Amino acid sequence: MKKILQSLLIMLFLGTAFNSSAQVRLLGTDPSQGLLMIKNFGTATVDITGHIVCSQLNYVAVSTLNIVGGSPAALLPGQTVWLNGFPMNLAGGDLALYIPGTSGGGFSNAANMLDYVQWKTSGNARESVAVSKGIWSAGAFVAGNPSYSYFGNGTQNGVAFWQGVPVSIDELTLENKISLFPNPAINTINIDFASSITVLSYRLVNLLGQTVVESNENSTAGKISVDVSTISKGNYSMVITTSEGVVNKKVVISQ
Repeated sequence: MKKILQSLLIMLFLGTAFNSSAQVRLLGTDPSQGLLMIKNFGTATVDITGHIVCSQLNYVAVSTLNIVGGSPAALLPGQTVWLNGFPMNLAGGDLALYIPGTSGGGFSNAANMLDYVQWKTSGNARESVAVSKGIWSAGAFVAGNPSYSYFGNGTQNGVAFWQGVPVSIDELTLENKISLFPNPAINTINIDFASSITVLSYRLVNLLGQTVVESNENSTAGKISVDVSTISKGNYSMVITTSEGVVNKKVVISQ
């Protein structure tokens, strides 16, 4: 409660500075892991522990979630906080971010909503609020598989500035033609693939949706070795584009 009051006082005393100097918004989510990321796009440090996240009418304060990385109590300009422990629907759902102190009917008030995204399905619980606020279009949703990532500049809104991991045109068949080893990986990870396909490119994506390794290959060699010796340990996705479609595979780097 103390931190919620602190956040409310910040808004009262800084007025429009909350929106311009401490512009907080969703940066990404992976509903398969109950993971979400919030970034401060503004120019002032902000306490977001009292902010509320909502998914399909399930509401929790940021302070109740597990901190994976970052500092929600003092989120510096340009920094991101990673949180998990928030159940979301992998088959299709939404995620909204609200100002501190929002409760009850306040979740239907567009003035209280800071950001919104929905994936795989439209018409989710708070879509209409986001449409009313002007940050989302009715019926729009992010396609593909998680992670879902925002790549705008902080002032840009809507589905055009979100992306998921593309789904293969024949995902199950193609999945069986490609494997990664060792996984977890140390220094090197190998992409092993059937001789019947051509690997056109690959990219290693972190939890923020940022590409940390990328290469155009056009390879039929059956194996590609990827140097990950300089990559920080953690969970990643390897997005592999082939002659038959796109495959997304989870990668753990353990060094």
